[in-house]
Amino acid sequence: MIPGDRSRAVSFALPRRGGHTHFDRGLRRRAAELCADLTDALHADPDTMVPDPGVTDPGCDRTSPARLSRLARFCTERAELSAPVDELTARRLYLLALDLQQLVLELQQEELLSSTRRLESVGDGLSRLRTLPNSVDMLESVCEEIVNRCDFGRVVLSRVDHGSWVPSTAFFTESDSSWFSEWIGTGIALRGDTPETLLLTERRPAAVYDTGSATVHRQIIIESGQSTSYVVAPLMAAGSVGGFLHADHFPTSRRVDQVDRDVLWAFAEGLTRIHERLVLLERVRDQRAQVESVLGSALDTMDPAPGTDLLGVSGRLPAAPEVLSELTTREVEVLHLIVEGSSNRAIGSRLVITEDTVKSHVKQILRKLGVANRAQAIACVAGTTVS
Repeated sequence: MIPGDRSRAVSFALPRRGGHTHFDRGLRRRAAELCADLTDALHADPDTMVPDPGVTDPGCDRTSPARLSRLARFCTERAELSAPVDELTARRLYLLALDLQQLVLELQQEELLSSTRRLESVGDGLSRLRTLPNSVDMLESVCEEIVNRCDFGRVVLSRVDHGSWVPSTAFFTESDSSWFSEWIGTGIALRGDTPETLLLTERRPAAVYDTGSATVHRQIIIESGQSTSYVVAPLMAAGSVGGFLHADHFPTSRRVDQVDRDVLWAFAEGLTRIHERLVLLERVRDQRAQVESVLGSALDTMDPAPGTDLLGVSGRLPAAPEVLSELTTREVEVLHLIVEGSSNRAIGSRLVITEDTVKSHVKQILRKLGVANRAQAIACVAGTTVS
């Protein structure tokens, strides 16, 4: 990471690709030992001799497979040059190249396994959220679920509202969260070239590898949150960004990487779909309750058929709650409009479906109610009989 180099401090995701991971300590120790051996063999720091062209991931540390592969190739090239004049050094460099390549293979395997494990954990977390009864419970649980499942230290959920992002809820592990309460409900203007502002148009996650050299909202990110590195993913709503998920590894010194970014992205995409589904189900439940209320009112206002007792007569068709229990949500909507006296064409126009589809729904309603026509269906709902 080049201090003060803002252009390399933030990296937006490309369409689904791999990244680096937080490697096992044993592998990191071996990498450090091999680099030390290489420095001794070359009598110089290999990083000063092996340029890192085209680096776009400042979060990539000295253990990255890409860096070690370059060092292995450099060892081979230097060994070939040294062989005619210094056979011992050439042999040592060849062996270092082999050891580096072997380590690269192990690191890549570890990287793949770690990424797979974390992405599987995303699925587990989303599965649990899918079982929650409503969107409010889901949004209250999401930060804790991400921290527990996806190997983060902190996660913050915010909404986007009128050009600002507004922190809503968070979950922290092993760190003081008292500072966050001051930010709940506080609008933070989305302007300039901060990652959050760019997300409104990019609509894909970003990894901020060094908050000290990136353009960030310093007051909340650095001064209050003390974050040195974080990832942020958009939450989509009706085709636009409706919120953000922020995550980092605080209170540890571990910096975020591409895997962190992609894991949070996967969770954000799944969360968006679950939230949309829950909101839709809530609307359907509310609509169904409204329809049932209207149909119940029809029962209260309808006169009893001659010679019957509304409190209970053998042969009387069942009252509305029992009638509605076997109908689908769409069939209840159609039945509601039938009670209002709407024609098939009017029902189709109201529900934005074809007239043939309406006829099919009416047929199913009559079958489920055990009646032959609309009048009998209305009477069935009202709990009366029609000859």
